[in-house]
Parts: sequence; structure tokens; C-alpha cells
Amino acid sequence: MKVISLLVTNFKNDNRVHRMAKSLSQNGFPTTVVAWKKGDVLERENYKGVEVERVIVSADRWKRANLIVGAIQYFEFAMRVVARYRRVDLWHCNDYEAFVIGVLAKMTRPKLKLVYDCHELESHRDGKGPFLRFLIRTIERLFIPWTELLITISPSIKEFYMKTYKLSFVALVRNVPNEMHVVHSNTLRDKLGLSENQKIFLYQGMLDKGRGVEMLLDAFNVRKDTNAVIVFMGFGAFKGMVESFAAQKENIFFVPAVSYEEIPLYTGSADVGMNSTQPVCLNNLYCLPNKLFEYIHSEIPVLSIPLVDCAALIKEYGVGRIIRSWDVESINEEIDAMMKDDLSQYRENLLAAKQVLNWECEEKIFIDAYKRVSL
Repeated sequence: MKVISLLVTNFKNDNRVHRMAKSLSQNGFPTTVVAWKKGDVLERENYKGVEVERVIVSADRWKRANLIVGAIQYFEFAMRVVARYRRVDLWHCNDYEAFVIGVLAKMTRPKLKLVYDCHELESHRDGKGPFLRFLIRTIERLFIPWTELLITISPSIKEFYMKTYKLSFVALVRNVPNEMHVVHSNTLRDKLGLSENQKIFLYQGMLDKGRGVEMLLDAFNVRKDTNAVIVFMGFGAFKGMVESFAAQKENIFFVPAVSYEEIPLYTGSADVGMNSTQPVCLNNLYCLPNKLFEYIHSEIPVLSIPLVDCAALIKEYGVGRIIRSWDVESINEEIDAMMKDDLSQYRENLLAAKQVLNWECEEKIFIDAYKRVSL
């Protein structure tokens, strides 16, 4: 059974799509990633063992100045993909934008099999207006019955889809990394001139709205000592804000985002990983972000906001603490508690957790789900 893994991006930094495509190809489902040729990327390449083909859209020569231009570009991409790949056995559609194109392809060839992989709870994401949320819910309600398999990334999102659309089976495939071999180093301390006595609280990932960046800055801004410091490692709209605080405060630091391969070297040199995604929508409340698993694989305990599945996982494996409420006082109470903790007490639990929460284990669940499709 030949497969395309379709996404409406240029496939430059998507580790989940890469892991899944590689696993499928290695388990009897030869897979090609199909993406949009935007920016400085090759039209065709073999990316770390995965075949990638990118579709050129002639309308991309227009600047996307408004929704109309964006819609024209998307429509052209969709039509080119449908024309080129409709004869492939199965389409693995990553998120709803790709799923819509998959539905169009199935209309032209009913025998085509569709897998809908929901990386987010799209109908309840922050920043999407009421009309778009309604449109996504309508598309899902009408066309999820056309799919052979629905995959999602957290227990709560799985439960949402099963209840909302009355599904008997949804595959839970968490966004866990391949097992990382942690590098215990002083990378951050050496880079930032920090002493062994200072505890490094690390925030890694997007510096953007809804990620809790502002509250973490406020929490460390009011602290009177530098025994606990926070390092923000990433990029995004709030990068300038973080750099401004870092220039004024001795306990706030900024490090630009590093490559995926370098993450263990940097993350493993911190003491505590911060998970601060704000529950401003159901998608955020139910998320299981990559960073949570990356902290665990780097063998550092996690300090997390009380998101449903994050809190459940941290408690199940005993790999950190939960902040009781999202305010400066509560954040600093838990920081102070972790400062008093012997952080080595978490090591055994972290080692046990990473033996389970890795792609080598999760891949078996994923492939078993796919075998249901091929029956």
C-alpha cells in the first residue's frame, strides 16, 4: 500500500511527520511526504531517509496580502496535489487543511483511503474566529465518516473526537521523540556564566501568545535573588520582550533556538523544565507539548501549569511538580519548593518514564493502528 503524507507547509521542521513517514516506510507502507514548495527548500529530496516531494504553486508569485490571495494559492495547491497523487492508495492528512484536500481527492476517486491525523484540536484553537471554528466542525462532522482512521496526540483530544463524532476507535499517538541519550553538561552555565549553585529553569519552544511567557517573566522579575534563573530558548513574536527583560535582570536569560539534534546538549544542562502553555482554549488545555517529553528525555524534572493531560502524566510518572494556579505568587511558591528539593530524587522516575515515552514504543501503537486500515 503506497502512502503520501500530506501537509500544507514546506516540511522544513516537522519531526512528527518525519517520524511517522519513516516508520511507515520501514513497516511495509512506502511513504512519500508531499508538501508545498515555499521558501528556500528543494522540490525533491531524501530527507533523513524519507522521500519528499514539494508542489510548486504559480500563484505564490503574488504576495499573500489578503485572504483572497491566500485562498487562490491554497486552491491551486489543492488542485495540483489532487491531480498528481489521486491514484496513490492512501493519503495521511496532517491537520484539517490537508484533510480538506484529501476529501476533494476522494470525491474524484472513492477507492482512495484517508487517514486524518489531528496534531491539534483544530476546532478549539486560540486565534481562530467563530466562523472558522464552525467551518472546521462542519467539515469534520461531514467527512470524518469517510476516513479509515483518525489519529490524535493526547488522551483528552482523543476522548473529544470519540464523543463528539461518535467514533468507536481513535488512535492515540503521542508526539514523543526517539529515545534521547542525555548529555549531562554545563553548556548553559558556560554559555551564560552561571555558577553550579544557581538552579536553571528552562523554557524552550515558541515565544508567543498563549505560551505563558509574560507570566514567567513577571514571576522571575519580582524575585530578589539570582539563586533561581530562567533561560528562554526559542523564537517567536515575544523574542524582543524576552531580550529586553534579559538585558535588565540578572536572573533572566535568552538563548536563540537550537537545532533538534542539539536539544539534548542544551536541555540536559538545565535543572528544571518549564511547561507554561496557558489554557485559553480547549486545544491548549488538552495539549501534550513536545517540550514535556524533551525535558523527560533530558532527565530534568518538569514544573508545569495544571493542564489536564500534562498534569496526569507528570503525576503518573512522578517527574515533577504542578503549579496550583497560574499567577506570579503560585509560580514562585513552586519554584521555591523545587529549590529546596533534592532534584536527584526525580532521576529514577525520569529514567523509567523515558523507557516508555519514546517513539520506539509509540511506533508499535501507530503501526498497529495502520494495519487496521490495510485489512
